[in-house]
Amino acid sequence: MYAGYAVVFLLFIIVAVAAPQLEEGEGYGIWTLVPPLAIFAFILLTKKILEGFFWSALLTMFIKYHWGILAGFVDDMFTNVTDWDNWWVIYLFLLAGAITYLFKYSGSGTYFARWIAARIKNEKVAMFVTSFILWPLCIDDYMSALVTGSVFSPLLDKYKVPREMTAYIIRSTAAPIATLLPIGAWAIYVGAVLDMWKLDIVSDTTGFAYYFSKVLPFMFFPVIAMVVSWLVILGVIPKFGKMKRAFQRVADGGSVGPAKEPKYDDEGNVIEEEVEEVPEPKKKVNLSHFIVPIVAIIFFGWVFEWDMAYGITWGLLLTFVYYCITGVFNTDDAHDVVCDGFASMSEMCIMMGLGLILCNGLDSIGFVDFVVGSVSGFVTAAALPIIIFVVFSATEMLVTFNYTLYLIAMPIVVALAESSGANVPLTIAALVSTGVFGYLLAFSSDGGMLTCASCGNIDIYEQNTTQYPYMMIAWALSAVCYLVAGFIF
Repeated sequence: MYAGYAVVFLLFIIVAVAAPQLEEGEGYGIWTLVPPLAIFAFILLTKKILEGFFWSALLTMFIKYHWGILAGFVDDMFTNVTDWDNWWVIYLFLLAGAITYLFKYSGSGTYFARWIAARIKNEKVAMFVTSFILWPLCIDDYMSALVTGSVFSPLLDKYKVPREMTAYIIRSTAAPIATLLPIGAWAIYVGAVLDMWKLDIVSDTTGFAYYFSKVLPFMFFPVIAMVVSWLVILGVIPKFGKMKRAFQRVADGGSVGPAKEPKYDDEGNVIEEEVEEVPEPKKKVNLSHFIVPIVAIIFFGWVFEWDMAYGITWGLLLTFVYYCITGVFNTDDAHDVVCDGFASMSEMCIMMGLGLILCNGLDSIGFVDFVVGSVSGFVTAAALPIIIFVVFSATEMLVTFNYTLYLIAMPIVVALAESSGANVPLTIAALVSTGVFGYLLAFSSDGGMLTCASCGNIDIYEQNTTQYPYMMIAWALSAVCYLVAGFIF
């Protein structure tokens, strides 16, 4: 942590002493690399993502305004967050929080998962259903992992399925599905980022529509990661390594979960880790209370040509009315869903606000133009997608940014694709796939930690190293697809 702050402090000193002061509109050349490098270094060292965005945004404003930073930072903040398009993005995140709390407060997601679980009588069917149950829950991959792990872990225990396998099935499905469906959190986010950057490729449509019409067909890694997990379930891909030993441990009468190293406090006492509890269904909840919100959101999304700000708004309103009529909610519950759901997204909205300052500030000092001009001569159109996939996969596996990576890298990737003549949607898909890869495999993945917690608070190191070979199989197959597609498309 001290090293992270030292890096930031040193960069501010270097900028103060050596960076030029140019007229507005002039490019700062290599100095534009300082803020992006700062955010990567700070987050790698400290794991503080929100604070990383703050320091990098502040550093960008310091390069741009120098000693006029106090007024410049506030002015740019108001300019960015009062822009209609930017408010649309922030509003979309607030709505996503409300959706999550709708299912959490009502417990309808838990009801649906338990309803399915009660009808399963076979080991392989149980594992497949664990994977497929995540599809309708993909509005929020955290909630879907929490509910599925909590509900299906005890069921799979009965069939002697180790918890490492249960967690692998969930991790290989939750985030990938969220990138492939219109109600998925990751898909909504990527569309919002494309809109936020105001890229030429979405000038005549929305980022959401562009993602689903152009980018989705090239989302190789999320699809392959799921297919590989299904082949493992079927036995087409055999169990080997730590996964084989985990199944043998349970078959021999051992525990369903891996052994954990105890953690101690300063006085030598074992620390009991808290596990988030699965939301319990309200008294009058039935299957319709899970189906109606999803159908309503998709219907209104279709009505408004997949502008999900409208789709989610009216889908939520219709759901509130239905919940109140059927006695699941009263108006106070609906109020709490909105307020608490919006509050749960406050950190994300703050990060988006700082991200807007950072992104637009970098654009104003010539960041994208400099990067594209510097490397475009060394990148061929056919090779760019595989280069993006390999390079960002490596960084994401070390310390994953998850989907916040897209906020930083999207304009560079698009500009490189356009300047080199590469297929733009294919290149974007390669970038999005790397974020999913990091979410599935990095030890620092918050989604991975939540999944392990929901599967009995198992150790993330043991779970990660158990699923590692299968994730790398999916990655290698995806890399081949991006290599081949780069030459074909």
